[in-house]
Amino acid sequence: MSTDKQNLIYIYDTDRQKIIMINGETGEQVDTKDDRVTALIKHLNSDNRSILLRKFAVWCVQQINDDLKPIQKKILELAEKAIQQQATEKELRELYEETEGTAIATDTVGLRQGEESAPAYLAARECINPDVLEGAIQAARFHRVWAEIMHKNDKEPVLKEVKANATKDIVHKVEQQQTDYLLDLMNK
Repeated sequence: MSTDKQNLIYIYDTDRQKIIMINGETGEQVDTKDDRVTALIKHLNSDNRSILLRKFAVWCVQQINDDLKPIQKKILELAEKAIQQQATEKELRELYEETEGTAIATDTVGLRQGEESAPAYLAARECINPDVLEGAIQAARFHRVWAEIMHKNDKEPVLKEVKANATKDIVHKVEQQQTDYLLDLMNK
């Protein structure tokens, strides 16, 4: 992970039901600006294309989850039902709230220790976020966090001078994949 991201602390905000980033040195919340992926997600939301946003969130999860846990399967099944417009907002909200404790634990322990399964679970949970815009944005972010963790844990020897750029390239590659997929969704 890049040096500036190593100082970030991820905290689950129960009021807003999302994970926020805190600067470890200053203790202040990091202001997240829209990148091109977030801008495309917001554009889809403004076009009232919530099904495409949920499809994008599921796609992000599929990119990072080779081995789904039973709860992740349950989450993704409900997300697929929502995409098919066969799930109610109440069903989404109930499962989303039911998994809140696990999300907090995953953030507190797994994400902070750099476990690759942590962002995979958190991204899956965002697929059923009743606020489909927030869910898509968070799924994309966890997809990127996962890519950073995977690169950090990579056993391939990497020169120190190149490592920061390599991590940046990995995240850029994931952002490009996300952008491409969003554009494909927009063209359907």
